[in-house]
Amino acid sequence: MKGMNDQHIAERAMLHRRALHAIPEAGLDLPDTIAYVRRTIGATGFKAVDCGGGLVVDIGCEGPLVAMRADMDGLPITEETGLPFASAHHGMMHACGHDAHTGALLACAEAYSASPPEGFRVRLLFQPGEEGWFGARPMIAAGCLDGVSAIVGGHVGNLSEELEPGQAGFMPGPMMASSDMFEGAFVGSGGHGAAPHQARDPIPALAEFVMSLQAFRNRAPDQRKPFVVSVCELSAGSTYNVIPGEARFKGTARTLEPFERALARTGIERVCAGVAAVHGLGHGFTWIEGYPPLTNDAKATGIAMEAVAGVLGQVDARTMTIPSMGGEDFAFYLARVPGCFWFFNTQSPEKGIVHPNHHPRFDVDDSLLGCFAQANMAAAEALARAYPEVPIGSGASGNNGL
Repeated sequence: MKGMNDQHIAERAMLHRRALHAIPEAGLDLPDTIAYVRRTIGATGFKAVDCGGGLVVDIGCEGPLVAMRADMDGLPITEETGLPFASAHHGMMHACGHDAHTGALLACAEAYSASPPEGFRVRLLFQPGEEGWFGARPMIAAGCLDGVSAIVGGHVGNLSEELEPGQAGFMPGPMMASSDMFEGAFVGSGGHGAAPHQARDPIPALAEFVMSLQAFRNRAPDQRKPFVVSVCELSAGSTYNVIPGEARFKGTARTLEPFERALARTGIERVCAGVAAVHGLGHGFTWIEGYPPLTNDAKATGIAMEAVAGVLGQVDARTMTIPSMGGEDFAFYLARVPGCFWFFNTQSPEKGIVHPNHHPRFDVDDSLLGCFAQANMAAAEALARAYPEVPIGSGASGNNGL
């Protein structure tokens, strides 16, 4: 890059990441983070435009338009890293690496300021609310994909056992799972623990429900396809000798394809109703639709992988074979335009950076963020060359306000 050398990009990405790490905010309302991004973009001479709770920055004068996305939100986790730039916001932490994503994208903006894209345009998307808040939806509705022919985004951390530190992972087709949730209750009548025959006890039903889900998981779905059902919260009763009137549960289902996703919903609800009927109990069940499966465009993934290999080297740009059962709302963008989402392992055992994403001691080796920024830029340029036309239906419904 003519205007900024590799070392400068790396230094800027690290600087921004550390500044953002100290001011984590969760959800859709990120005033401090937005202010930092807006201020940094303003210093480049570009303009950050409000869009669906986030910001977009258009760069370049002519040619196809490709988007690059960074999520900005943190998590309600108390940080335990002891870093000199640790969270100054009590109870909040950048425990997933979104500070690294945003910091790297800001370094990309600075690099483009020094050396503008030639023959194509770039739209930087700074998105809030990825951690379960559906932040991509309002940005899409506000027009962030209008005119966009392709999109790229990446995620740091340790998200695949197939990747070593410093390696990038690519996977055409389904790469990450849906993130659906369910909750419900078995409703009986309380009574004394010494006289269960005088009550309708929901606790045995809750226990049977949990075990029955294992049988459902092992028999109903096609066993050759990933299908996760986890009951993660149970609650019933409050003391030793009182049978409660209600027993509640919460859980999550993770699938990669539409048929399995629909099967999870109908099957879990059917198990709940069946167990309640056997025990003579009432029941309630609610399905909470999460993010859809993240499905990479095969052509775009090949193009992005080749471009990233040009930055990292062929040995460090790898094709993954095992999908992640985690969820990611980048899936909403990929449902609109061709694109690629990829993983970048930013652990460093030598530096003690070994904890997984969402851990209170999670950290990234931010000396690698210059490579992450340059890899995304290389992928964006390659995608712009390969997708000169805007896909039909890619934009929001009639909103061309950007």
